[in-house]
Amino acid sequence: MLVTGATGFVGRHVVQALVEHGMRVRAVAHTHGSEPVAAVEGVEFCYADVTQPSSWQAAMEGVDAVIHLVAIIRERGDLTFDRVNHQGTAHVVAAARQAGVRCFAHLSAIGAQDDPRFPYLASKAMGEQAVIQSGIPYTILRGSILFGHGDEFINTLAGVVRLSPLVPVAGNGNTRFQPIHVQDMAMCLVQALERDDIKGQTIEIGGPAYLTYDQIIGVIARTYGKWRHTVHVPLPVMRRLVWAMERIMPHPPATTHQLSMLAFDNVAQLDTVERVFGFTPRPLEGNIDYVHGVSFWDAVRIVAGFMPKRIRDH
Repeated sequence: MLVTGATGFVGRHVVQALVEHGMRVRAVAHTHGSEPVAAVEGVEFCYADVTQPSSWQAAMEGVDAVIHLVAIIRERGDLTFDRVNHQGTAHVVAAARQAGVRCFAHLSAIGAQDDPRFPYLASKAMGEQAVIQSGIPYTILRGSILFGHGDEFINTLAGVVRLSPLVPVAGNGNTRFQPIHVQDMAMCLVQALERDDIKGQTIEIGGPAYLTYDQIIGVIARTYGKWRHTVHVPLPVMRRLVWAMERIMPHPPATTHQLSMLAFDNVAQLDTVERVFGFTPRPLEGNIDYVHGVSFWDAVRIVAGFMPKRIRDH
């Protein structure tokens, strides 16, 4: 069993879930030194880069199943959405096919579509096509936003909520999300490998409730025991602000690509996880106590574009 992106936010939870299911795991890391965040007894580490096709031959040797998780939500330099999310997936799939892999589970995103107005979602759609056309039995899971220790979305919002009673929100705040806990996603990915009845399917999943952007901020504020008021900033104004932040901050709280995706809801059918995977996913409220680990100075750094490593790698 091989897991790509094993040291990332989702990857380390997937590795843990696979080990708990008694599977032998080969965890792929991008660079040496990142192993501790995914270190579990008995896990074998190897190193490969989705932008380097030749790096995957050794990683795939003797592998019969793959969970592919590598993706980016922010472009940096030559690491573009197309190069990582599309071409990178194609490189992994090609190596898996050559190695005779018998099943392939791929994590994609709700809203994946071949539309150049949304480069991130377009890259995810093309990555899906690489999997579908590979000839390898596959299951694709499209997830809504993920939360859990070390997440980016909730921790970033928590930084803003922690600092100010007035929380700026792009647009009207009514875009709906369906947050799903990262451990619940990991359980679904494990089943995606084990079950023949969902092979050849693309399944959209999320948590047990639809929450608007404003409601998510409300959940975070209640977790802190604080009162917060959302200030809705017109999208044209927010785009200009975010455009400027992208040029002066190393890790801005939002990107113009993310703003563009507020044009539609990020939701699936509410009962899909329970109906298809046989369990009820945990809700956002009551399961984000980890935001208490975001100190005042952590919040300052987050808003300034520096996600603290101890939060990201928790």
